[in-house]
Amino acid sequence: MTEPIQERRHGERVVLSPPLTGRIEGAAVTMVDLGIHGARVRHEGEIPASDTSRLSFEWDGDEITLDCHVVRSDVHPDLEAAAPNIFESGVQFTHPEQGTSRFRRMLEVLAEREEIEHLKTLVEASKLINSSIEPDALFASILTVARKELGVEAGSLYFVDNERQEIWVKTADNTAGRELAAGSSGVATTTIRLPFGRGLAGTVAATGREIILHDAYADPRFDRSFDQRTGFRTRSVLCVPIRNKESKVVGVLQLLNKTQGSFGEKDLRFLAAISDHMAIAMENARLHLELVEKDRMERELQLGREIQSRLFPSSPSDIFETTVVAMCHPCYEVGGDYYDFIELPNGDLGLAIGDVSGKGVAAALIMSSVQAALRVASPIEPDLPKLVARLNALLYRMARGRKYATFFFGRYDPRTGELHYVNAGHNPPFLCTPDGLKPLDSTGRPIGILPDSSFEEASVVIPQGATLFFYTDGLNEAADPEEEEFGMERLMQLIREASVFAIDEIPARVIEAITAFERGAHATDDKTLVVLRRG
Repeated sequence: MTEPIQERRHGERVVLSPPLTGRIEGAAVTMVDLGIHGARVRHEGEIPASDTSRLSFEWDGDEITLDCHVVRSDVHPDLEAAAPNIFESGVQFTHPEQGTSRFRRMLEVLAEREEIEHLKTLVEASKLINSSIEPDALFASILTVARKELGVEAGSLYFVDNERQEIWVKTADNTAGRELAAGSSGVATTTIRLPFGRGLAGTVAATGREIILHDAYADPRFDRSFDQRTGFRTRSVLCVPIRNKESKVVGVLQLLNKTQGSFGEKDLRFLAAISDHMAIAMENARLHLELVEKDRMERELQLGREIQSRLFPSSPSDIFETTVVAMCHPCYEVGGDYYDFIELPNGDLGLAIGDVSGKGVAAALIMSSVQAALRVASPIEPDLPKLVARLNALLYRMARGRKYATFFFGRYDPRTGELHYVNAGHNPPFLCTPDGLKPLDSTGRPIGILPDSSFEEASVVIPQGATLFFYTDGLNEAADPEEEEFGMERLMQLIREASVFAIDEIPARVIEAITAFERGAHATDDKTLVVLRRG
């Protein structure tokens, strides 16, 4: 809750804007700030410290004179180079209770004006801070507010990553002090991450307590590397936590070098007043970054899907008295289902279908590796068990047993209809003839589980007019909203019914029938179907 104006006003000084002019024992002075206990004045030449002096000035047509003594008089540090004769003095009033009613009324009016300006500033600051959701622009807005209202030279805005127990900030790659101070954009940036507890900002993030340093180099927690790298000179530091409405620290604001006076309670009170606005803006910026990252990943996955779709071969059209068609529906952007047609020596056709465990990018990468290896090895390795054993060893080396694949590879002779194959734990393809369905059962375990698995070869003759169905378990394991699976019995019946249609219609009819069974339930596996018909 905001303190009453009168209570805050009692011990604080009011910044005079514009400054008032007055005199101390005949010397002209400019009053920078004023309070019930004293004032800060600037003037040409040194005013010797004294126990008895008088400060006189005019306000609103009244002459006000106050007994005081000068406690110090120094060359103004910010003007020393350009104007070495400008001094700044601290004046303490001898008897604070001496203030006349006119003086007290003056302080009341000035404090009320300052409070109104303060509220206006808070409104404008909140508008500026919430004007952008880009982190760089947000930092520039917050720094603009800090430079205007607190009079600082530079600063950094750290985002808190509670999951990683880190804070992070973006800085310009070609950092110079003035670029950091300006919060410049349009230059390459680097993201710097610090663990909780390291440096001033990391300490504030860990403890939730502000830090004020009037002499930065005297504190061992201050890191001088930025100053040493850029030539910037850090004199004073104000580092505060930024809290949301639940009092959770979501960021840390570090401000450097207050240009007038020292960091103090008034600065903390102003930042506390806009902390909610900064927290909301930072959380909006974080959500924006997450959306940007999600959009980037979705674009990359879409590109991955396009690339993977090109890895699936077109159906061969020049096989002697044989037609082959295929269809694959990934449940995500990319998947682990795989099929391939490979031209082999002597006019044979290599037929492959596989299903990598898991889904998504990892499965797709393994699938593409298996495909590449098979296309290289199958034309030169006529021994099918040895060929599949080589693929098994490759997959095991890649995944160390954490990923595996069910896999079927066959060598088909279109002249005789003979198919020699190895079925490494894959769903049994079905040979559909007028006599019924014949499954081509497994002849070995899935590839990639063990490094030295062995496999056996089997063979079958595909009669004229027969149809051979290869598929992945996304068909028989498809489920409806009640989680009832399509199952092998329904799939076998669907295959029998579909076998009477023209071969180029079969994949779409089968997939559509299974999709209808799902009744809108989200697919949890890829669906792949390859159909071969002889004659």
